[in-house]
Amino acid sequence: MPMQTRPLQRSGNNFDFLRFFAASLVVVGHSYWLSGRGMVEPVRLFSGSYDTADIAVHLFFVMSGFLIAGSWLNSRSALDFAAKRALRIFPALIVAVLFSVLVVGPLATNLPLGQYLSSGKTFGYLGNMALFTQFHLPGVFTANPFPDTVNGSVWTLPYETLMYATVLLLGLLKLFGGRVALLVLLVLFAVHFYLIPGLDLQNDLLWKFTRLGIFFYFGVVLYLYRWYVPWNWRIALALLALTLLSARTELWQPLHALTLPYLTLYVAHLKIPRLSGFGKYGDFSYGIYIFSFPIQQLIMHWTGPSIPLPLFMALGLLASILMAVLSWHLIEAPALALKRYLPKRTPDASAAAAAPNR
Repeated sequence: MPMQTRPLQRSGNNFDFLRFFAASLVVVGHSYWLSGRGMVEPVRLFSGSYDTADIAVHLFFVMSGFLIAGSWLNSRSALDFAAKRALRIFPALIVAVLFSVLVVGPLATNLPLGQYLSSGKTFGYLGNMALFTQFHLPGVFTANPFPDTVNGSVWTLPYETLMYATVLLLGLLKLFGGRVALLVLLVLFAVHFYLIPGLDLQNDLLWKFTRLGIFFYFGVVLYLYRWYVPWNWRIALALLALTLLSARTELWQPLHALTLPYLTLYVAHLKIPRLSGFGKYGDFSYGIYIFSFPIQQLIMHWTGPSIPLPLFMALGLLASILMAVLSWHLIEAPALALKRYLPKRTPDASAAAAAPNR
């Protein structure tokens, strides 16, 4: 039975809920590591490799690939596409970085405030605004169970932006379409699961790029071939069973990469009325993602590792949601509203975007 809802509709799909769910999973997953209990993280024990936060990031990248493919096809120009992506990423990121430097840092540093503010490392941390990832602020969280790391979530943002850039490049070269996207996916898969281990390549950047790229481009491919993929519960159930049965084996990681994208997008397009309206008050997922880590670290700094794990999870999630609500209404939504000043699509562009595959 083909999927009934059209992709990329703001109503009638569950993307808003799934993004919120994935962001909450990040908070839950990080709670184990930030409290010093990472080695007993249940999902990691189940999979033998990835933990809860890892899988949540994979969910984000699948959905991002699917939606960004549509965004490119619905954009009038490269500038229009890039501007929309920048308005989504940078305003809240800039505030999150300033929050860490000007609020979290002074509350948690063991250095005198003047020494903290004048440190080159403090100024260096501002590089996160431009996607130059820095994790450390001077004297901050040095005694936490997961020490010295202020915001461990920001590491994925340069890779996310790099994925956008690859779509933009393919589009500018007139190569963005189903066959090329499928070829890119196959190359990423081969490099990650065969070339890197086969040649014993010790390159963390390449490993992360190919790992996240697989999920992103699987989302792109499923968007471009969305009219031809059979979307039904039997396939979804079979893929879920395959994933569960392969747990703690060498096959789990490649099977996870093959099954999660379909399962994510199948659930995203199920007709579940309550979930389809989940985002009517705002999309809080990005705010949760970029603010939760320093908030959780600050809670751990104040309470110590003796705090019960469920309480730590609950406090971290609640505080992160509250911060995300403020971020959405005060930063993200006003920034996204600036998209109305971007050039509108021409009728020709609208017709091209509606094509099932190019």
